Amino acid sequence: MVTISRIQAGHYSVSDGRSIVKQGSGWYILTGEGKHDFGPVTTLASAKEYVRSGSVHVGQHNPASRYGRKQGRKEYNAYLASEAKQGNYAPLILTVLAMAVVAFLIELARQS
Repeated sequence: MVTISRIQAGHYSVSDGRSIVKQGSGWYILTGEGKHDFGPVTTLASAKEYVRSGSVHVGQHNPASRYGRKQGRKEYNAYLASEAKQGNYAPLILTVLAMAVVAFLIELARQS
């Protein structure tokens, strides 16, 4: 189990040598050499979850607000990236197929 300790505002150290850094509106996980490991994720809690388990789960955001929709999209994209990094491409493939079907149906409706 890894432990995470706060160094200063926006900077956290992980016991396995990685670090969590806030940059702009997202959190990034960096390797021990300071190279990009994963990110951006929406919250510090999501970054900590990725460090501990290797995946990011989609949280509950308020779809009625613009901010909630934006955070939901960012978190879903982080989830797709974490699954693909682990070798599970099924969620990414299903998302792309669903987008292709929707685009096809929209084009079909325009021609009618």
